[in-house]
Amino acid sequence: MRWLVLALLLSSCGLTSFIPSGGTNVAANTQLGKENKQAVVTYEEEETNNAGRDIITETKEVEAGPVEKLWINNQNIPPWVMILLLLGWLLPTPTQIGQSIANFVLALFRRKS
Repeated sequence: MRWLVLALLLSSCGLTSFIPSGGTNVAANTQLGKENKQAVVTYEEEETNNAGRDIITETKEVEAGPVEKLWINNQNIPPWVMILLLLGWLLPTPTQIGQSIANFVLALFRRKS
């Protein structure tokens, strides 16, 4: 019984999920650089001139509002990824491979009656 309680407490979907807690706070809007700009498109043009005059640079920013839905259609999947997915689905698991090797070795040393 205590092993069952211990397993439920240590599992992610066990008894600890029923205890109300604040949960983890993941700040998805974090900027960790020295000079960050939060914009969808930023265009900066910088020119160097040795004429001794001041150069005026223009920065154009486009800001976006909240996004309700985001559709991602990835149609550029390489063929080798599809082959690996298919092989991973078809090939046996490492446990099955180990059992097959063990059965083969045991069959070699089995006595015939």
